[in-house]
Amino acid sequence: MADSGFDYVVHCFTESDLIYGIETMREIVRMSHELGMEAHMDPWGVAGIFGGEAFSKFVAREMDACQILADGSAVGIACLYSERLRALLHRWIDSAIEIGSDVLFWDEPHWFPGDLWFYGAEPGDDALRWSCRCHRCRERFSAEYGQEMPLEFTDEVIAFRQAAVLDILTDVTNYASNRGVRQTLCLLPHGQYHKLVDLPDWRPFVAIPGIDTFGSDPYWAVNPPIELEPYVSRGAREVAELCDEFGLENQFWIQGYNFKAGHEWEPVRAIQIALEYGMTDLAVWSYRACEPMSYLWPADIDKTWETILTAFNQARAGEPVRLELTER
Repeated sequence: MADSGFDYVVHCFTESDLIYGIETMREIVRMSHELGMEAHMDPWGVAGIFGGEAFSKFVAREMDACQILADGSAVGIACLYSERLRALLHRWIDSAIEIGSDVLFWDEPHWFPGDLWFYGAEPGDDALRWSCRCHRCRERFSAEYGQEMPLEFTDEVIAFRQAAVLDILTDVTNYASNRGVRQTLCLLPHGQYHKLVDLPDWRPFVAIPGIDTFGSDPYWAVNPPIELEPYVSRGAREVAELCDEFGLENQFWIQGYNFKAGHEWEPVRAIQIALEYGMTDLAVWSYRACEPMSYLWPADIDKTWETILTAFNQARAGEPVRLELTER
């Protein structure tokens, strides 16, 4: 990564690392610094509420902390109002800072994202697969809205859920503030995923004290796929406008996986769009086109990665990012 010219590396710091690999992660951070890169630490899949394919040990042990769907079933992802979840995240922060992390990367905080994303199946009525209707959430909803929490996915439910994500992010960022560590927030893009993970209004999140950098990751070659344009442009424009308004550094993630043969040009176009909107911190998920995870492999790992790396190096050198269209 260092030889390829990257300034920092986002390390996936999972629950398993927290329990079994603290010294391993400390050594990884040390090596990152030794090679001239910052170490950004990602709570990858922690409690199921952050981005990442890692499974959570926390929800297997603390089953009362799990989210309850509107159909009454429990899912392996923690309720955002669980006090035990807050304690876990504070411990994660303490450990990430103690091993020398430069940045805490708050990666795609979300509620239960729906069965197709979480399970790869559709076991229930989609209308009743939203969360959370545990005792904590029902009590809070009743206190705030003066009525029982409905089974329907109403505007009040949507507002309640957004407020919960804001509440836990405010808690963790406040806990980490003033400890010499910077913080980056990456929110899932509008329109990519199911309504179950959408945060309609980004402004309150960008305004959280302690956030230094804000960004998003509008990946388009997903299931189901989305047209690259204007989808990526909308995401870049919103990130640029909010960061300018609130005086934050921007960050924009480029998809680096899952491309069909002949479509290796697509991430280059996304890089061009990001630069057009003034993005100064470009990141790619992930190194070598997600080579360690076969589920995300592009048709040609080497070609995909070499194409992305060439475009990144052109951007870094201040040169025009060239686009060679193989197939459209």
